Amino acid sequence: MIPEETKPEELFAEWGAAWATRDDRERERRFEECCTADVEFIPPDERPIVRGRQALADHVAEYTAGWPAGVEMTLRRAPETHHGWSRGFVRWTFPELTADACDIIRIEDGRIATMVVFAAPDGREGLEQPA
Repeated sequence: MIPEETKPEELFAEWGAAWATRDDRERERRFEECCTADVEFIPPDERPIVRGRQALADHVAEYTAGWPAGVEMTLRRAPETHHGWSRGFVRWTFPELTADACDIIRIEDGRIATMVVFAAPDGREGLEQPA
């Protein structure tokens, strides 16, 4: 269990690992570690808001089903945090491209209660070939 004094960078890392894993049980375990039971995920596109850990795990399993092996999420710099909120600039690295985003989390009892994602407007800007 992640303690209340968990650092935001650890929450972002656990969140990213939950999205990247191909194993459903590992994904559920990771979301249980880093998210409240009633977590709310607000995607950067027209997908509906997802509420609850199991609904989130199910959504991520379906959304990432076509992702290739080896996808990783990293923080581009340390998150900025105040008043129970934290902003992280993240980079998703796929085998043939990278995608940057700004993720904002609300933290309750050391876990993510809300995640709001801001990505490039059409999903194309911010993509670049990896170095």
